[in-house]
Amino acid sequence: MGEHTRLHEFFETPTSVGLDEALLHLAAAQPGATVDIERRLAELDGWADAIETHTVEGLRVLVYDRLDFRGDLHDYHDPANSDLDAVLQRRLGMPITLAVVLLSIARRAGIPLEAVGFPGHFLVRDPLTGELLDPFDRARPQPPVAVEQRTQAIGVELTPELLAPIDDRLIVTRVVNNLTNSFVTRDVGQLDWLIALRCSLPLEFQNVGALIRLCEQRGRFGQAAELLERASVVAESEDLRHRARALRARLN
Repeated sequence: MGEHTRLHEFFETPTSVGLDEALLHLAAAQPGATVDIERRLAELDGWADAIETHTVEGLRVLVYDRLDFRGDLHDYHDPANSDLDAVLQRRLGMPITLAVVLLSIARRAGIPLEAVGFPGHFLVRDPLTGELLDPFDRARPQPPVAVEQRTQAIGVELTPELLAPIDDRLIVTRVVNNLTNSFVTRDVGQLDWLIALRCSLPLEFQNVGALIRLCEQRGRFGQAAELLERASVVAESEDLRHRARALRARLN
């Protein structure tokens, strides 16, 4: 079954496809990629079996001490840090992909752990203690003052919503956005396959305006028009339909 199909299944019914599998299919969708998804999933199974104590501390010891996963301090925005297959190979990643490693093993081992889509720096939470943990820093607990300082640094007000657990589909969407941003600054040629993939996913998990602008910048006016048409049906907007017709006129 193709990568796009499994991703579609994930977005339609997230319980039918695991978070890690969805991200491995995303990695496999890249042209020229050779990703052994079954091998990677079996690897995660084996790591979960190897936990000595089924606690957050036991998970931390396994992931950071025994497996030597770590945050990429040298090249944070490397596209490889948004590629779960590469992260599992290199044992190197960014907060969100390291969080996925923690969540994937925790879920297999029956260890409670929640994903927190904190702006600018993904976190996880131990629901038994309420502590917020930083995957980029060995899953160490974050003092409340440090969390508040992070929001102040990016000009965002700290609200309960920012600290609420998030849906797996939003995690994949955020990884896709990170990968898009990396390609925009490093390898625009890679944007074409990613744009095609994003255009095939449900609009509710997309920043439609940003995706349309990206399509236009890449000269993909047909895809931009299709997105506008889909958005116009949802919004019942004649203005969006007019913009779609104007874009299609540029194809003639």
